[in-house]
Amino acid sequence: MAWDKRLRYLTRYDPDDNEARGTPRFALRLQTLPMMTRAIRCLALSTLVLLVSSAEAQTVELTQRDATVWGQEQVVRGTLDGAAAGTLFVNDEEIPFAATGGTFAVPVVLGEGTSEIVACVGAVCSDPLFLTLGYELRPELHLVATVAEREVSFEGHVLANPAGGALAFEWEEDPDNPQPLGLAVFSDTTAAASVSGDAAPGEYYVNLTATDADGGVFRARTFVTVTADEVTPFDIEEDYAAWIDSAVIYEISPFYFQRSAPSRFVAIEERLPELADLGVNTIWLQPVYPTANGGQAYDVIDYFGIWSTLGTEEELRSLIATAHGLGMRVLFDIVPNHTSIEHPYAEDAIAHGEASHYYDFYQRAFDGVPYSQHYNQRDVGAMTFVYYFWEDLVNLDYHNPEVRRHLTEAGRYWVEEFDIDGYRIDAVWGVNARNPEFMQEWRLALKRVKPEVLLLGEDKATRPEVFDRRFDVAYDWYPEESWVSHWTWEVDYSAVTSRTIFNYASEGTRSQRLRASLTNQGNGWAEDAKVLRFMENNDTFRFIDTHDLARTKMAGALLFSLPGIPLLYNGQEIGRRTHPYSTYTIFGPGSIASQDSEGLFPYYRHLLWLREAFPALTSDHFEEVAVSPLPVAARTFAYRRWAEEENLFAVINMAAEPVQAELALPVGDLGVEPGETYVLTDLFSGEPREVVGAELEALSIEVPGYTTRLFVLADSVVVVPTPAEPGPGAASETFTLAQNYPNPFSGRTTIEYAVARTGPVVLTVYDVLGREVATLVDAVEPAGSHRVAFDARALPSGIYMYRFEADGVTMARRMTLVR
Repeated sequence: MAWDKRLRYLTRYDPDDNEARGTPRFALRLQTLPMMTRAIRCLALSTLVLLVSSAEAQTVELTQRDATVWGQEQVVRGTLDGAAAGTLFVNDEEIPFAATGGTFAVPVVLGEGTSEIVACVGAVCSDPLFLTLGYELRPELHLVATVAEREVSFEGHVLANPAGGALAFEWEEDPDNPQPLGLAVFSDTTAAASVSGDAAPGEYYVNLTATDADGGVFRARTFVTVTADEVTPFDIEEDYAAWIDSAVIYEISPFYFQRSAPSRFVAIEERLPELADLGVNTIWLQPVYPTANGGQAYDVIDYFGIWSTLGTEEELRSLIATAHGLGMRVLFDIVPNHTSIEHPYAEDAIAHGEASHYYDFYQRAFDGVPYSQHYNQRDVGAMTFVYYFWEDLVNLDYHNPEVRRHLTEAGRYWVEEFDIDGYRIDAVWGVNARNPEFMQEWRLALKRVKPEVLLLGEDKATRPEVFDRRFDVAYDWYPEESWVSHWTWEVDYSAVTSRTIFNYASEGTRSQRLRASLTNQGNGWAEDAKVLRFMENNDTFRFIDTHDLARTKMAGALLFSLPGIPLLYNGQEIGRRTHPYSTYTIFGPGSIASQDSEGLFPYYRHLLWLREAFPALTSDHFEEVAVSPLPVAARTFAYRRWAEEENLFAVINMAAEPVQAELALPVGDLGVEPGETYVLTDLFSGEPREVVGAELEALSIEVPGYTTRLFVLADSVVVVPTPAEPGPGAASETFTLAQNYPNPFSGRTTIEYAVARTGPVVLTVYDVLGREVATLVDAVEPAGSHRVAFDARALPSGIYMYRFEADGVTMARRMTLVR
């Protein structure tokens, strides 16, 4: 070791002082070195030269670099000449070590924050190494509910208590529960409740918080589901919250969304009421983290930061709070498979190779696991990287426990600190291939904190293992490895267009191909499979651009009437045609609806309303309905959706010419009487058709070309607002009925209307079954604008319609009551 290094450490070493780094300082402050032995700390100036000169034959070096680390247990390595042993100083701790062949490796356990580490032999010491623990040490809990009949027991398990010492526990019922659960505390980590048979149905959430002596806090959470018949505890490995069944996801590319607003986050927040009116209840934000090259931002360089181009932390928090206030959930995109090659960890590995703490953070060799045929290799500086398709997106190595901890902490951070409602997990098929256990661990870590989060994996719903304690929802992709993202509607790959069942396959094979898509090629689905259904997303061609308007509407009606979770990609609802990889702005000034030149916004709004209004469409119940004659059956497909006594039917004509299709409805399963009369209501036009029960066994339906028709079977006519209903502020020639505000609403809302001349006015509210709920106006009104309040605090959550009648004009609108 050089003279100046020995002397520098015996003086005060300040790693942030450039002068101290470059020049020895002789003003000794031995009392400020807690890591030095007592003998060295007590050395007098008169012995300094003797100590230094006597150590000339000895050198000691630490071969690692300063780093942020993601595990308490570390191994400190170095080289030693002229001695066989030494002492490692880790803050106040002294650890003797022995060297073998001139090298040493010393296991250490780090505390919170930054640890200063020095190796010494006598008076000869290394430069200090600074290792900073990347996460806060805190207690970790797991809360479990068990049920015996209607008696519920809650038990908290302490999984980790890094600081040791006693923990103080606090129990809390979620204030948004359907009603108080009556939780009783019997000890620190156990509680119980008795759920009566007349308790309000729904999910009841309970929180357990532990606080350690240093103020470290961790919350665990679970829930039970209450029905009239039973109480069911949440199974963290398999279950998901009920809201997920009715999710309608709207994917947002923040950078491209709208550039004219003060920030992208502000622009998105300002559009949320419009998206709520469209019927969206869940938004998915593509990555909001700092990025190397911008755009869709999957080249992450910091999992814990916010990309300043999109806005500030305060603006992001406001966006999330506004969404929650509108009854909407918020998903973030997270990117566990890879980082940008410009991530600081990758850059450190490139610059320093094996000396970098992050050398083992990245995959460096081929391994023969699934999808390894898509590997590529790249040598940069002192580092070798493995990647799949994009050379700047380099694979992380999930065999390294620090990588696993890093991404787990990132996932928990946004849930705990920003109260988001889940994740879309990018390219996770690659993580699952290289380390199948990690996403099972990740699920547990997140759902212990917030069990109702949605985990949407970009992996294949057609593979049963994807739902094996990993994800709640996965992609509508076929299971083969040769084509990673083979969308089940896509029949052939093309770099210049989208070749789907509906525009590329011959018309005579379309029914067969759609059947294969909807049945996992006849193999069926895993028991817990829930499929993300889409026409567009951030990687696909715009559907309307590669098909046409008629087929876009046909596919849209199909999409929103299938089981699974439907997705809208921003701009899809107004017919945007530019590929998502292009740099362009999706929305300009004015409302979203005003930018729709295709008539798609009211059409999608109607489809989303249907999905919210009819439980059959959010159930898992689905079965094909036989179609005849054979030539028609080759290009049409029919199916039934149901929930309890509600029955919906759909038939899609995937050919250009109209057909007369004969449907063999499953009369035996419908509970109909052969001689009774029923009503089949068209869910687009609202037109009713009376049918006798016996006619349903061979029901003839006319289906225009490139059209999906939807019907509900009931004892009477179902009131259905049509897609052509007036938009907000629109009017007939002389009368106006506006959208209620706020909408959705939680208790009271206001409805405005205008009449051109004095006359009788009736304004009535109905539920989705057409039953009258309230008459708000039944009087002679003078010409002009009017406003009426509707108090719905006594009504259950759901979709309601209000109908305006005046001077022969009738208009209807829908509104959403959210508790």
